[in-house]
Amino acid sequence: MQLTEVSMFGVRSSVITFARRAQPLRFVLVPTVHIGRPDYYRQIARRLVQCRLIVAETYDGPSSTGLAYVTAMRLTLQPQARDLVHQDIDYRSLGVPTVWPDGHPSPGRRDRLPVSGWADLAFLVPYLTVTMAVGGRNWLLRRNFEVSDDSDLRLARIGWLNRMFLDDRDKLLVAELERIHAEHRDEPGEVAVVYGAAHMPAVVQALAGRLGYRPLRGGDWLTAIDF
Repeated sequence: MQLTEVSMFGVRSSVITFARRAQPLRFVLVPTVHIGRPDYYRQIARRLVQCRLIVAETYDGPSSTGLAYVTAMRLTLQPQARDLVHQDIDYRSLGVPTVWPDGHPSPGRRDRLPVSGWADLAFLVPYLTVTMAVGGRNWLLRRNFEVSDDSDLRLARIGWLNRMFLDDRDKLLVAELERIHAEHRDEPGEVAVVYGAAHMPAVVQALAGRLGYRPLRGGDWLTAIDF
């Protein structure tokens, strides 16, 4: 199952609904790309207001990963940087209850990064800046943004990094979805799961595996980046 796709025209992400036979609760998977066009995030926000609950990544504030990418792109003069923004969905303004399995709502002003976000920036910006400088000014065009339900996105020989950015967060996310299923499976409504696309293979495997959900036909596609 394709979650994000790349073509000669750009990068798109899917919106896929999972349902379970004879039960009214549905999970709406919204795998995100952490950098994209401004209207990409507006489309996501419009879809989220239709849901009864949102399961979101880390905290209510700007994506530290997306901000690191945009910062590094500008430092290395990537031509696409002028048209792209980092992910920053204002969940509080949507009026939908939201939970953060691997974090917490950002205290105070939502446009400020928490300490964990600054730590992400301190690590990612130098790494991405070097990577983009070596890759040249068309680095983004060669970046593989494609993710499917069987993708393995772990980095070879960097176990601690995989645990920090993928494995630990995946476990917390799946545990939260299992809790929601156990407590609300007989209640009608949609639960949106808004996480970076790299986390969605674990979500699909959990929903389609032990929880017994199946994807419905006719999912939507949203354009995140134009080439």
